[in-house]
Amino acid sequence: MDAFSNRYHVQYLIYLVELLARWEERPACLTPMAYEWCSVFSEATEGFGQGGVRVSKRFGWFQLDMEFTHVDPGRDLVHPDDNSHACGRPLGLNHKQCADLLLSTLEVGFRLADISGNRPPLDLNHTSHHDRIFDAVFSSGDDEAIADAVGAWIVGESSPATSCARYFAVRVARATPLSPRLRRAGIRALESNWRAISIPDALYLLNCLHADVDDVVENESVWFRLAVRVIRSPTGFESLSSHYWRLLGKSTPESIPYDHVEPRDVEVMKSLEEVEDWEKLEVWVPIVWGFLVWEFIPDLVEDIGRVTLKMASQRPSALQKLENLCKRIQESDARAALQPMLNRARTEQPLLELPPPL
Repeated sequence: MDAFSNRYHVQYLIYLVELLARWEERPACLTPMAYEWCSVFSEATEGFGQGGVRVSKRFGWFQLDMEFTHVDPGRDLVHPDDNSHACGRPLGLNHKQCADLLLSTLEVGFRLADISGNRPPLDLNHTSHHDRIFDAVFSSGDDEAIADAVGAWIVGESSPATSCARYFAVRVARATPLSPRLRRAGIRALESNWRAISIPDALYLLNCLHADVDDVVENESVWFRLAVRVIRSPTGFESLSSHYWRLLGKSTPESIPYDHVEPRDVEVMKSLEEVEDWEKLEVWVPIVWGFLVWEFIPDLVEDIGRVTLKMASQRPSALQKLENLCKRIQESDARAALQPMLNRARTEQPLLELPPPL
């Protein structure tokens, strides 16, 4: 192992990383190790022009110098403190080698990582040096490398979701279409970190990624919550793509997750009513009633009922959807309040031939 701390034998380090990148059945335990390596290579690129780079770091079962010890999060690797027993030696890598190693090490850790969300998040040791990795990777123009970085955002429970979201938004804004793998990674990242992403970032990424039914089917409730969160924002219901309104419109009563009705939900209804956007109202009103099933709030029912009756009286498809909802939900205060409105709406459409409720 001493060869790796010798500046004249750094080629062995490069060979090692390249060898691991070619290992098609590499184990998942390499992912957190590779993430630590990325921190060191990122740090090394920052140290050029400062009298050399000193690295004192241990990588799981592999270490650069037998005298090097584990470094706790937040410790300055370039300038160890006076009480440290680590005596780092210059790592003989030039800037290009460090940058290449950075991309290759991301590939080792995340090219084959499971980003489906079916496994528990990994405890990745995130440092400030990882933030600078995104600068290098997202400016590389390499969608596969960017997808590797987004993979770190997905599988790590402590990775900086908000920072990566902003970088990813910059990549999405380019005219060049996303590679299929990067698009899938972006969609999975939104699912995994939707609570941590700001509303503007979430809205922008949603509209750009244009997720379809096949993309959201495995995590329908997550996408439902994300879309509702965006719609409740000050300009979300106006700016969210109609594509996602149509996806929401396919929600069944059983797929509506538990949530409270908020005054903002009624404000959205009134705003849609003012502009006579009946298609979006036809989506939003059943969702609000679905929330009322979970928690009935009498003070809000008057406004909700007025808009519901107006919409159901004008749109046979909306009436049919609400009747189906009323039939399928359990006995509740919400059902008791909704049914009379639907009966009245049906009598106000006597000449329309409506199919019977399912």
